[in-house]
Amino acid sequence: MASGAVIESFLDKGRGPVATVLVREGTLHKGDIVLCGFEYGRVRAMRDELGREVLEAGPSIPVEILGLSGVPAAGDEVTVVRDGEKSA
Repeated sequence: MASGAVIESFLDKGRGPVATVLVREGTLHKGDIVLCGFEYGRVRAMRDELGREVLEAGPSIPVEILGLSGVPAAGDEVTVVRDGEKSA
């Protein structure tokens, strides 16, 4: 189970809510369900700092994630949750 923090976030016209996340523990994978403050969603895509698509990100790796329900606030905690588990 991965966890980290939102560094920055914005609403992109073509891609929807985008959050730059710094992973602190574990490994974040494409397809994981994440909880970011009041927002949640399945990671549809992850991109590294050069804009290349990545499938996973380990500790200290910043990645842009797509697939959230809305734009989280900078500084929000990011937590990977198991299927069906959406606790605040």
